[in-house]
Amino acid sequence: FVRRGNVAIIGKDGTEKNVGPQGVALTERDGSAVRLRSSSRDTSLLVMAGLPLEEPIAARGPFVMNTWDEIRKANVDFMSGNFGQ
Repeated sequence: FVRRGNVAIIGKDGTEKNVGPQGVALTERDGSAVRLRSSSRDTSLLVMAGLPLEEPIAARGPFVMNTWDEIRKANVDFMSGNFGQ
């Protein structure tokens, strides 16, 4: 995730994919390194890694769940003050 600035993601073959502010890039899972080049002095990135969930994803606002029903319930709980209870 590029918070600000610009980044080029450099592939195994040397090709570059540019990602701008607020952009997200997903990489392949078959490598052992990620090569990046910033084109802005004040670039700020968030880099995360992990195994794929292989589950459905539903997201709205601050909530990320597996289904829209779960999102709806989280919103109801939050609005009623029962969130996290």
